[in-house]
Amino acid sequence: MDKLPKSEKFFDISDYARPLSHWIVQISLNTKLTPIYFTTFALISGILAALMICFDVNKFVVVFLIFLKNLFDAVDGELARARKKPSLVGRYYDSVVDFFTNTILLLSIMLKYDKSFIVFLLALVLMSLQCSVYNFYYVLKRQLANGDKTSRIDEKKLINIYPYDNLYWLKVLHKLYVIIYSWQDDLVSLIDKKALELRNVPNYFMTLTSILALGMQLLIFSILILLDLDFYILEIFIIPYTFMALLIILIRKLFVR
Repeated sequence: MDKLPKSEKFFDISDYARPLSHWIVQISLNTKLTPIYFTTFALISGILAALMICFDVNKFVVVFLIFLKNLFDAVDGELARARKKPSLVGRYYDSVVDFFTNTILLLSIMLKYDKSFIVFLLALVLMSLQCSVYNFYYVLKRQLANGDKTSRIDEKKLINIYPYDNLYWLKVLHKLYVIIYSWQDDLVSLIDKKALELRNVPNYFMTLTSILALGMQLLIFSILILLDLDFYILEIFIIPYTFMALLIILIRKLFVR
């Protein structure tokens, strides 16, 4: 089960792990493995990658672990949809894990090269915002195309709670999500509030916007590690990637109406 109807599917540059995730989902369907397990596997992979960056372990192992993090991140939601059992606990847990792993990966670069904490913090905030630009348009497209509705542009209020979701953990994870992401969603919505009046978000525009998605960010992160250019990772997300995010918003305003 996909997030979008077939007619509205677009080429997602960041979704390079999807073919392998399809295979993992198929072999996991009739097992006791839950989407939460795969989100936790993604968390563990991210933690191990960050530790190995700090201790300057083999760069190929680091990149493999980052790929595993991205792969498991693709599996969890797809498995929930394949079982027709979406979960708000899983949805918020996934987003919190993404932010935590991004934090420790960037922190590991800061520690490895003795970078300024301000530079680390700026890179973390801007990297999150860049991904939020992609998520804003993607969620909007899914809403307009009658696709997956687990995610919403404004997540401040809990609605449509599934009866099988653990209410305690749902409230905890939702609170963390709101703290981490709600200001980002509000900011992107404010910058491009006219986008909410669109009748459709074109596929070509979503393909362009997928440059900002987390999978692509982690791919850039990995390529810089492989090229021994990881010293510049924080600066890449502060300047060039922020420029791309602003350019994509400008393209939407000028050409997508």
